[in-house]
Formats: sequence, C-alpha cells, structure tokens
Amino acid sequence: MKKSTAIIIFIIIINFIFTFPAHAQTLSLSLWPPLLEATMQPGRSITAVYKLTNNSDRPLEITPQIYPFEPQDESGQIKIKFLTPKSSLPQPLFSFESREKLGEPFTVTFGETKELVLKITLPKNLSEKDYYYTLLFSTAEIAFENQAEGGKSGAVSQIGGNILITTSQLGKPSLLGAISSFSAPTIIDSFSATDFAVILENRGKNLWKPFGEIKIKGFFKEKTEIKVLEQNVLAYSSRKLSLEPFRPRIPLGPFKAKLDLTLNQEGPSLSSEINFWYLPYKALGIILLFTLAVILVRKTTRRA
Repeated sequence: MKKSTAIIIFIIIINFIFTFPAHAQTLSLSLWPPLLEATMQPGRSITAVYKLTNNSDRPLEITPQIYPFEPQDESGQIKIKFLTPKSSLPQPLFSFESREKLGEPFTVTFGETKELVLKITLPKNLSEKDYYYTLLFSTAEIAFENQAEGGKSGAVSQIGGNILITTSQLGKPSLLGAISSFSAPTIIDSFSATDFAVILENRGKNLWKPFGEIKIKGFFKEKTEIKVLEQNVLAYSSRKLSLEPFRPRIPLGPFKAKLDLTLNQEGPSLSSEINFWYLPYKALGIILLFTLAVILVRKTTRRA
C-alpha cells in the first residue's frame, strides 16, 4: 500500500511539472520619468526625453497614446478620460521627434532601454490654465507558438507617465487655495501617536505644492515640527496630505499645533491652529477596572 501510494504521488508531481504552462513569465516594463511638470507660454514648444525599458525576457510591441485625465479623489488618484471626444478648442499638441508615432506600435527587444523624445507644442491662442495628460504605453507580447495548446498566445499590460502643463504668459500663474480641514482627536491616549489630518483645497486653475510645517507645543515646553511634504494639489481639486505621526516625549497634558504653509515656495500663505490633550485614559481605565474588581472580591469574601 505504501509503495503504490508513493508511485501515485510521484506520477502527480511529474504530471504537474510537465503540464505547467511553458510561458509563466509576466510582462515587466519601466518608464522614466513617471511625472513631467512644465510651465509654458502659449505658442512655445518643449521636448522631454523618456526612457522605456523592457525588463521582460521577450520582445514587446508597444503602442503609445496620449489621454487627458482629471483628479478623482482627495488621495491624489486620477481618472483617465479614454472616451473624451476631441474638443474644437485649442489643445496642446504632442508628437515624437524620435520617429515613433502616437497610436502606432513599435518593438522593444528584451532588456532594451529605448529613448523617446516627446515634443509638446502649445498653440498661441491657448487659454492660460492647467492641462493634464497621461502618456500611456500599451504593451503586447509578440505572439509565440504555444506547442502545448497548438496555437499562439500573448499578454497585455500598460504603463503610463503623467504630464502636468501650466500655461502662463508671464510664468507666474495666480495661485488660490485654502485649508479645508486641519484636525486631530481631541483626547489622545498617552501610549498612542497623533495622526494629523490635513485637507487642502485648490480653488484656482493652476496646480501648486504646499511648503511648510506643523509646529507643535506641549505643556512641558516641548517643541516639535513636522514637515509638510510637497505634494501636487491639482486645479479645482482637494488633496489629503500624507504626514508623519506625532509622538511627544512627555505624552501628558494640553498640546497646541499650528499649520503654516505657502502655495509653492513664494506663493500666498495659509495657517490654522488646533488644540488637543494627551491623557493615559487606557491605563487609568485598566486601573479603575482592577480596583473595582478588588472591591467586589472583598465584599463577596466578607459576605461569605
């Protein structure tokens, strides 16, 4: 019985090895830069060099396309507008100076890094505002003969880089923004960190980045600063910032936090203040429950 069982297991293992798909690799493509930001005057052109690397072990057919996008939520996610009809209004023009063409596939061999020179041209009568696009590369593995299934097969993947264009004749677009929310829990346990929540609102037609910090003062003269990361807040959108959690050296008593920032490095200033307390309420709760339990046990013992 043991010998026959071993033979069955050996046959199953051999069958699994030889029936496992011969092509189990995944497509791997990298793009640099992942983000392009440019402030341009209408009527001008710029070029940008992209490096596209095929990290797969097979050649890939790649089709480049340009699609507009819009902000989707407060976390910085975007929504690509694949089915947006072409506008009759002037729009930025895109082309490649490295012979590739939008909408037409080209081949990148395995291990190859291909440089593509993208040219962006703004019409002279283009409105002064922001324009957001995604340069999207759709990859298709070149079809290969699948002997196990007697046919051809392939796989598809996509990678993209965002393009943020600010148009301005003078190179100094007007920046409008506000602090929609700056908050923290009113009472925080002494064994926990404080997670500040900051939501910024862009009320203008041009993107900006916040520069600044949160300055924190504690009851025992403790002073701490948390830097605000320079994250893009796109036109007519809100953005929830990513911030480091705050852990005081002496987590006890009242604290005050002040948010000071500017829109870009030399733009308008914004500020907001909040107050919160650090109290060891979890530990006090455990002590209180333990005390009540002891009292209850003593009363029960005396009655007995």
